[in-house]
Amino acid sequence: MLSRVADALYWMGRYLERSENITRLLLVTEDFSAETQGLAEQVAQSAWKDLLAIFPSAHVAPAASAFAPMSQAYLAGFFLDASNPFSVHYSLRKARENARSVREALTMEAFVAINETFHALEGHARRGLTDPPALRDALSITHKGLFATIGAIEHTFTRDESWRFLKLGECVERVFRTALVLRAKLPALGAAEPRADVALYYTQWRTLLRALGSLENYRRSYGARLEPELVVSFLLFDPHSPRSLRYGTETVKQHLERIAGEPGPAARLVGRLHAELCYHDGGIAPGGDQAAFLDRVVDVMGVAHDALSVQYFAT
Repeated sequence: MLSRVADALYWMGRYLERSENITRLLLVTEDFSAETQGLAEQVAQSAWKDLLAIFPSAHVAPAASAFAPMSQAYLAGFFLDASNPFSVHYSLRKARENARSVREALTMEAFVAINETFHALEGHARRGLTDPPALRDALSITHKGLFATIGAIEHTFTRDESWRFLKLGECVERVFRTALVLRAKLPALGAAEPRADVALYYTQWRTLLRALGSLENYRRSYGARLEPELVVSFLLFDPHSPRSLRYGTETVKQHLERIAGEPGPAARLVGRLHAELCYHDGGIAPGGDQAAFLDRVVDVMGVAHDALSVQYFAT
């Protein structure tokens, strides 16, 4: 496969995954903000500000009016602002540009799905949506379009190198972003006192699971027991949930091994991280130094991405 094609497919996967991540986080944060409005304003505002830690280098323009809710500025900035490198509009546009550059490597169904989803999003941007309810409706429509695109890829691609490079980008982005979400959310959640406001405390943990698309999977494993220790262990170590760090690193490792045939620099880096998640000794379990470990996950995935670029995409 040409390095140009592999590079475009890898970044198409990353940008599609990023678009879906941002859309889900916006929807979940807006739900949480609406639920806590007037009850815990500071906590609601912190949830919005966490997006700037999860998506470094993002920027949000101030609200047009001093009376506008904070959610309006964040929804508009992370959804429709084409100049924000971590907006849904920017990420989906980049995914579509990469798709167009390697049109011959895609199926008709996948290309049509991403094209239609992007054009629908452009229509929302042209209308200049500003009020949160309209923005939320548009976000929900976009989220469905992204899932349609992902479904088209899953159900129509041959499991060849094209599919593997696309899925590799998706998985690298997922592990990297999951670690950043946990890094942004866990310190405040760990410091919270459940006795102060039990309902708010457990709502925050439930929101974390929703933010990582894992609430239903967690409930299948543990039922209604929403215990912080179980939540953290599930998001780090569960071998079956597609958004746990263990599952994600295993998937990255498998794709790299199938592409290369034998472990390269990136596969060795991710393989060591995966082994640590498989055979953890409690040092990174609840009560351990989670922040340092999550920082290391982010660093490892960044170095692995650089190694992939040198090995496969350098021209």
